[in-house]
Parts: sequence; C-alpha cells; structure tokens
Amino acid sequence: MRHLIIVFSLLFVSVGALAKPRVLTFITHEAPPHMSESMPDNGAVFYSLKKVLEKKGYDIKVIFAPSWIRAKMNAVKDPKIDGLAPVRTIENTDQFVFTKLFYKSAWLIVERKDHPIVWSKVSDLAKYTAGNIQGVELRDGIKELVESGKMKVENVASPLNNFLKVATKRVDFAFSDELVFRFTMGTEPELRPYQGVLQLNPKPIVIDSYGIALKKSEDAKAIVKHIELHEGDFAKYTEEYLTSLLPKKP
Repeated sequence: MRHLIIVFSLLFVSVGALAKPRVLTFITHEAPPHMSESMPDNGAVFYSLKKVLEKKGYDIKVIFAPSWIRAKMNAVKDPKIDGLAPVRTIENTDQFVFTKLFYKSAWLIVERKDHPIVWSKVSDLAKYTAGNIQGVELRDGIKELVESGKMKVENVASPLNNFLKVATKRVDFAFSDELVFRFTMGTEPELRPYQGVLQLNPKPIVIDSYGIALKKSEDAKAIVKHIELHEGDFAKYTEEYLTSLLPKKP
C-alpha cells in the first residue's frame, strides 16, 4: 500500500509539472498605456496577449528595452527571447513568423473644443503649430511637411505636457494615439480642469496596424494561428484594461 501511495504521489507531481503553462518571453519598449513595465500586466498590449495565449496554455514574460530599435536588435540576437510585440512592419523573416497586422490604433489630432481643426488633406495642417512627444515618429505626410519647413512641430517630453500645451493655447493642436489620450486625460490630475476643453478630432491622421512576431520554432506557426483566431478579442481586452485603470464615474 505504501508503495502505491508513493507511485500515485509521483504521478500527480508529474501531471502537475506537465500542466504548468509554457512561458513565452516577449521584448518591447515603453509606450504607456500600451506597454509599460510599471503598469499592471505590463500594459494593454500584454494584458490582451496574455488573455489570448492563456486559452492555449501559455503564460508570458515581458522584457523592456530602452527603445524600439534596441528591442528589435535584442529580439534577433537573444535566443531566450521568443517574440517581439507589437510590430508594425514585417522584417527579419528568416528568423520570425508574423501574425497579420490586425490590431488597429488611431493616430489623431487633439484639439480644443472652441478651436476645432477643419481639414481634408494633410497639407491643410501646414498652417498650424502642432505638438508631439519627443521620440514618437511623425507619420507619412506630416513628416514631409515638417522636414520641408512648411509645418512647425514642438516636441515635449510626455503626453501630459503635449495636451497641456493645447489646453493653454501654446500650440494649435497635438498629435496623439487615441488610447494614450483617453488614458492620460482620465488619470492625470493636472488635466482635470481641461476635461471639457479638449477633444479628439473625428478624422484620424492614420490608423496604424500592428501584429505579433514570434521566433521560428516548432510551435510558432500554431501560436500565430491561435492569435489570429482570437484577433477580435484584442479590442475587447484593451477596452477592458483601460476601463480598469480609469476612475469610476459616480
């Protein structure tokens, strides 16, 4: 009997070990609330990715690099890294497999409600002074206007400063990602007096599309297929994540 108990105990231990989810290690950079080492679940992107991969028995670990360029370099060089997220371009296809670029993120104009920006093409924006966050790449069309000297853009260190400059009429408008605007407006005390002052222009400059890159492996294609199968869940989980961070309305 004692031997049987030992055998069953070992069997349960083995089954428990097999049931433990495999951990996939991803690398990224700071871009809150999408990705941030200091935020719950490392930001909205990895909250959503974790929820999707849990359905296939995977857990995730996230490493943060000082920049996106460094993240891409380390993803190629470091054998301990399984994936890179989120990606906007398909590159290094000899080493990685990619999901479709399914995750949508609008890049828009933050404006004052009493000074809405009316425009139909990007060149219409040349007459304005815009704000942008240092290090955030200007999108095609805007970049050319700035480089040719036709448009002035003032760079600041953070989304908070970007939006304050619009609110206090130091720039005409600011460029921002939609989720960044909603998160920053909902969590920064300095912006509370401007809740009724600022808004997003309804016309996006561009809608960026992102995906996930995985190192080529025996399981990579199956994981990519699983992520694509659940791509519709990412928007739902992102909204769920943002709602959990914002103050509850009375």
